[in-house]
Amino acid sequence: MSKPKDKHKVNPLKPSMREKKRYVAYEIMSDKPVRGGDKALIRRINELLGVFSTSKAGVMSVKYNNARQRGVLRVDRKFVDHIRSCFVMIKHLNNEEVLIRTLRVSGMINKLKDIIA
Repeated sequence: MSKPKDKHKVNPLKPSMREKKRYVAYEIMSDKPVRGGDKALIRRINELLGVFSTSKAGVMSVKYNNARQRGVLRVDRKFVDHIRSCFVMIKHLNNEEVLIRTLRVSGMINKLKDIIA
């Protein structure tokens, strides 16, 4: 018996069709450490962007350092400015007063590893 040929072979996306993403390194500054800062931050960003923009922006936490309160978000390249404006608008995370600042934006995550560690 011979194997049946797979008619529905999935072809990988061409580079021009892929989602173009940027990595945003940020720091949460507060008097007391914020527990679960990355999850609370993404939740607030989703509230500020709304349902439709959130899905287009594709915000995703890549890394977060609890001790230094620094992290990296993966975002679509068209929404980097939206994310930065969300950082300005966020004043509280988990009932703690915070200030969030952007450290660097890059197209490659390896360039941001030294900032977070």
